[in-house]
Amino acid sequence: MGVVTRKYQITIPPEVRKSLNIKIGDRVEIVRNERGEFVLRKVGRDLGEYIEILEDAAGSLKMNKEKLKKLQETIGESFDV
Repeated sequence: MGVVTRKYQITIPPEVRKSLNIKIGDRVEIVRNERGEFVLRKVGRDLGEYIEILEDAAGSLKMNKEKLKKLQETIGESFDV
């Protein structure tokens, strides 16, 4: 059981966080299933978000474009893109 705050926020119980492997900064969504119940689920990042993060990091690290491209390809392979 949880309590709704003034900002309509709730704390996700530890057993749910562990079950869904939810960490600080993860994205979650609440969706309605076919029975009309609301369900919390973790939302994964898409490949574009990872590439954007890499590009920002590469700029900060002054990484050359060849190394950045290799990193992007490696990440793409892990997503079966």
